[in-house]
Amino acid sequence: MTERVVLLGERIGYSASPAIHNAAFAALGLRWRYELRDVPADALPAALADLRGATLRGANLTRPHKVRVLGLLDELDPVAERVGAVNTIVATDGRLAGHDTDVPAIAEEVTLLGGFRSAVVLGRGGAARAAATALADVGGSVELVGRDRWPDLPALLAGADLLVNATPVGTESDVSPIDARLLRPDLAVLDLVYRPSPTRLIRDARAAGAKARGGAGVLLRQAALSFALWTGIPAPVEAMRTALLTELGDAADA
Repeated sequence: MTERVVLLGERIGYSASPAIHNAAFAALGLRWRYELRDVPADALPAALADLRGATLRGANLTRPHKVRVLGLLDELDPVAERVGAVNTIVATDGRLAGHDTDVPAIAEEVTLLGGFRSAVVLGRGGAARAAATALADVGGSVELVGRDRWPDLPALLAGADLLVNATPVGTESDVSPIDARLLRPDLAVLDLVYRPSPTRLIRDARAAGAKARGGAGVLLRQAALSFALWTGIPAPVEAMRTALLTELGDAADA
């Protein structure tokens, strides 16, 4: 029997998660399979009912479900409860436990950028909440900025030394959420978007002389943590990294 886990989200055909998880299962000889399941918001309860059955072992969640799922689970781990968002579900004997592996993944990526004093996070959804929690743990002040406040970005970024894009802007496109003229050498950038790698935002930041990392590293780190939660086995990170670079290209920050 093949065990299955799924990614639940809307318009998720771009996702690299199947490639990296299936490579991990193969590397360890596990009869597991990771699949995409495109689920609109109103169908999320039905998708979770499948998780309560015997056919699925767990799930990842992406937009727009990370926050919507909260009232539909049996328990939350302390990190997910603090964030108010879930990106990983573990199904055990009909019970669903929510976790957020984005937080430690983002914290490690920010550390690679060299830390910060004041950060601006674009977005207010589940990814933005995870970023804000991770940044609060690392240290410094954090400002969450929804699209209604994007006209204020010139003033907000003037006093910041870290910008995190936690919106989908730039996914499978050559669009940036930020006017390139707002970027500067002392404003580090983390873009959670990973397809394409690098994104327009990352290319603009590097052209301005800034430290910048795309979202492939966050994807890899959170995936490894999710893998361990589902299987009880440490993830084969190098096999996952190889699959991710094959999927996205060697320029990805993995």
